[in-house]
Amino acid sequence: MAWQWWDGFDRRMCGKWKSEEFSIGKHKETLVLNIEFENAETGVKAEFGFSGNEDCDTSAFYVESSYDTLYLFHNDRKHRAEYLLSLENNNLIKCKYSVVNCYGFDGTFEKEIEFTRISAPLSEEELARFKLMNRVVLKDSERLDILKEYADYGEIKSDAKFEFKFDERENMLDIIEKYNLDELVKGKDDAETAIALMHWFCARYRHGNPQGGLAGTRTPQELMAFADKNDGRTNCRGLSLALVQLIRAYNIKAFHVTCFPYEQPFDDCHVVVCVYCESLQKYIMLDPSANLYLKNKAGELIGIEEFRDILISDGELFYNEDATNWGHDVSMTDSCSFGGYRDYMAKNLIRIRRYKINGYGTDGNGVILIPEKYMQNEVKNFDENYQKDCVTSREYFWQI
Repeated sequence: MAWQWWDGFDRRMCGKWKSEEFSIGKHKETLVLNIEFENAETGVKAEFGFSGNEDCDTSAFYVESSYDTLYLFHNDRKHRAEYLLSLENNNLIKCKYSVVNCYGFDGTFEKEIEFTRISAPLSEEELARFKLMNRVVLKDSERLDILKEYADYGEIKSDAKFEFKFDERENMLDIIEKYNLDELVKGKDDAETAIALMHWFCARYRHGNPQGGLAGTRTPQELMAFADKNDGRTNCRGLSLALVQLIRAYNIKAFHVTCFPYEQPFDDCHVVVCVYCESLQKYIMLDPSANLYLKNKAGELIGIEEFRDILISDGELFYNEDATNWGHDVSMTDSCSFGGYRDYMAKNLIRIRRYKINGYGTDGNGVILIPEKYMQNEVKNFDENYQKDCVTSREYFWQI
C-alpha cells in the first residue's frame, strides 16, 4: 500500500505542456509545465514556467507517481500549490489543481484545468516503445495460483553489496530519550527488542494513505512529524522506514523490503520489515501496518522467505493476537481478516526489492528478487535499468 514507483511511470507524460486556464480569482496567467524522466533511481523532475515562460525556472518541491497519475507540488508543505495529473491522451493532461494556504487563500481552493502538449509530438516509434516498456499484463488466475506458478527461484546473482551503516542511534537520541526506549527494551534479546519497538511504534502511528504519500525525507523525525500532521497515519513505506531505523538504533540488522505483484504497472504493493535475529539465527518479518508478526506451526517466528514457502504449500500460519486490521482500532482476530492478509501477501510476493544501503535517512535503490520463470519471460518487458537490478538467487538476496 505504497506509491512512488517510477518503474510504472507513464513516460508519455514527458515533455512541455501548457495551460491557459491557470487562474485564482482575478489572477490569471499561462502556466507551462516541463516533465522529465531520467531513470528509475532519480525519478521524475517537474518544473514550472509562469506567465507562459517556457524556461520553467521553478522546480516542484515534491513529485511522486502512482500507477496512472502524477502528483506534485511547489512552494512548501504548509503553503503549497498541488497538481494531480492524469494523461487523457498523448497530447492532453487533465489536472486537479488545488491551492493550500497560499495566493491569499486561508484554506484550500480547488479547480480542474487542462494541459496541452507544446513540445514536439512523440514519434510512432516512441509511442510504441512507451506502450511496451515496463508493461506486464495480469494473468487471469487467482493470486495464490500465480504465486505457485512462479514459486521457484534460480541462481542469478549480482555484484551489489548490502551495507548497514548503524548510524541511527547517534541521530535518534532525541526520540530514544524522549520516549525512554532504552528502558523499554532493557533485558530483551534482539527478537524481543524488535517486536517491543514495533508495538510501541504502532501504538502511536497507524496505517493510512494521507495525501502526499509520506515525508520527503526519510529520517524517523520527519516521517513521524508527517504522520503527526495526518492524524498519526502514514503509508506502509513510512511506517516501515521509521521502524527499521528504530531497530537499527539498537545495533540489530533490520531493513525494509518492498513486495510487488506480478503485473506492471500496478496500483498497489506493500512494504514490510525484515530483522535478522542472532538469537534465532534467522530472519523474522514485522509488518507495522498491522502490528503483526508471524509464526509457523512449530510456534517459531518466521521471515518473508518462509512465509512465502508456507503460502505456496498451503501450510499453517499463526499471528500475534494483538495484530490489528490495517491500523484500524480492531484486532485481526475480531475482524476475521487474516485470510485476507494471506491473500494480499500472496499477491505481493512475486517480486521483492531489498535496498543496498541501510542507514539513517536512507531509502535509495536496490536489488529485486524474482522467480526464475519471471526472469525468463516477463522481465524482458522491462527496461535495462530494471533488468540489471534483478536476481533469482534467494541465497544471494537473503545474505546477512
